[in-house]
Amino acid sequence: MDETVVAQVTFEALPSSVRAARRLLADVSGELDLSAETIAVAQLALSELVTNAVLHGTPPIVVRITAEDQYLHVGVADSDPTEPRADEARLDATSGRGLAIVAAVAGVWGVDAGRDGTKTVWFTIAR
Repeated sequence: MDETVVAQVTFEALPSSVRAARRLLADVSGELDLSAETIAVAQLALSELVTNAVLHGTPPIVVRITAEDQYLHVGVADSDPTEPRADEARLDATSGRGLAIVAAVAGVWGVDAGRDGTKTVWFTIAR
């Protein structure tokens, strides 16, 4: 099966966009027949990527959800070409663990640089 775009939504660089992106994923999960576990994992990873875009990226923030037979692919794009770094956070740090969380819960993840100065941080998980 070819990849199907399920949703693509542009968000502002606001903390409330994290919750809105999670809700978007929940809203489309029914048509994708995702398990509760898959939804929870995808929402966690999506939350981390949108939070990073809100805190460190440049608007607009675009969330794109696509699906194939066996995989869910989620990308978060923003207009800052700087690639995020998966730093090791200190034990007492209150931030800096987002990409480590994504790496731990997603099947694969990565960063694609756009020709127009944008970047997309993405993850793929099994459906």
